[in-house]
Amino acid sequence: MRTHVTTATESRVCDIHGIYTSQKLDLQPKPDGYPNLPGKTDIATFLAPFWTKCPTCDGIVQAEVDAKEAEIAGGMTQAKRWAMERIREAGIPARFSESTLWNWTHSMDQQKRVWSWARDYASSFELAISTGRSAIFMGAPGTGKTHLAIGILKHILEKGGTGRFTTVMGMLSRIKNTYHRDAQETEAKAIAAFTDCDMLVIDEVGRALDTSYTEAQFFSILNARYNELRPVILVSNLTKPKLSAFLGDAIVDRMREGGGTAFVFDWASQRSSRRNTDDEGEQVKA
Repeated sequence: MRTHVTTATESRVCDIHGIYTSQKLDLQPKPDGYPNLPGKTDIATFLAPFWTKCPTCDGIVQAEVDAKEAEIAGGMTQAKRWAMERIREAGIPARFSESTLWNWTHSMDQQKRVWSWARDYASSFELAISTGRSAIFMGAPGTGKTHLAIGILKHILEKGGTGRFTTVMGMLSRIKNTYHRDAQETEAKAIAAFTDCDMLVIDEVGRALDTSYTEAQFFSILNARYNELRPVILVSNLTKPKLSAFLGDAIVDRMREGGGTAFVFDWASQRSSRRNTDDEGEQVKA
């Protein structure tokens, strides 16, 4: 089976969207006789390495192609149906069904910095898998942490990767439910759902865990992913000191390995801003 392998990366500049990370992709393994394939120069060209273009531009073009295909087919494209099925299986809540990398608000400089990182991270996810590079999103409620994490996850799913979204309590409840007599899955299968996927997004990190057992399960899953170089994004409403105290020095250090990073979403709640705008609109109408 042939697959594209990243052999190099470099920073490039898109005239429209700015700096992005380009990857040199090489289809491997090559057939015998490459690149001198007599009479088959088109195949040799297809098999040659190439550099990826601006991911934002690619996303816009792909959206236009998908829309055209849907129009011709009189409905949803097969690719869209597959993507929606993967999103459903990944546990992404209906509230975030339309959340993507591309519609995440990034009008402020701090937001642009976080968004640029998220865009490059998602578009070069092969590198994250090879190093286990993870991230922490922390800050007050309503600052877009969950939206951005889900946007990254969706991008990975659309590119054929596997992933899952969960809250801490949702993850632990699924495991505890396997202890019931009429359970539909085993404990091992439930745990594997969170340890075996390419990307795991865990929301509401820092909420008090009710028993030492559930706490041990939570950290056991993080440890299993760390050992297998499987990235994770932790999302928390806690401040940096409180989250560090909850996770402990060992987990914080592991999250930094492989180029991992933590972002503090230190701007005002976007939900509050939207509510204020809506209230003003209602007053005008009145």
